[in-house]
Amino acid sequence: MAFWLWTGLAAALLLLGILALLSTVKVRVRYSHSGKYDQLVVIVRAVYGIVRMRTVIPAILLKGGHLVYNQERNSRMAGFGRSAEPEKRRFGRHSMRRYRKAFGAIRTSTRDFAPWLRQTMSKVECTRWRTDVRLGTGEAASTATLSGLLWSVMGCFTALAAHFVRLTAHPHGSVRPVYSGIEFSFVWEADFRIRAGTAVLCFLRLGRRTVRIRQAYRAWRDWMRPPAKA
Repeated sequence: MAFWLWTGLAAALLLLGILALLSTVKVRVRYSHSGKYDQLVVIVRAVYGIVRMRTVIPAILLKGGHLVYNQERNSRMAGFGRSAEPEKRRFGRHSMRRYRKAFGAIRTSTRDFAPWLRQTMSKVECTRWRTDVRLGTGEAASTATLSGLLWSVMGCFTALAAHFVRLTAHPHGSVRPVYSGIEFSFVWEADFRIRAGTAVLCFLRLGRRTVRIRQAYRAWRDWMRPPAKA
């Protein structure tokens, strides 16, 4: 009896594992700028929506050469939610130097890291891409000129993204000239997805390419560590 019980349990766990690997990890990103304020929202869904993580940065401000922002995070798994206390952090030259050093250590501790990164990014599919801009300089001629220039910049940005990920969605967007005053607002939204099993396989390949485990571990730890609290 116990044998069949454990066999059934193992089969159920195996089936759940296969279903999890066949699921899709979806990431939605929304960045907006209006006036002096910037906002970033990142939502991650995995395992058929059972796992859900949401990070909101309601405002990004430039103070004393640092980017200062508040970060709100909450996660939900199988109906149970958990919210972390809002954190105020700052990103400046020290943080940039730390991330640059960590990325350099990752590259030197991993064999053929750049080809692995390109191959991994090519597995990511972009299913939604939208950019909306409102622009006004207070003068009609310069507003019209800059609006046309922004269309070119948006096209270059979209082409650059398509070089790294699979852009299966038709890009949407608009540039709306505002002739009645001075205004600049910007909203960018994109949805990305990757098969969970594909992501696991990519990271297993990364582990196989790692030639300096200690250095790589410290570098990834520094890379994942958030900027200092403000």
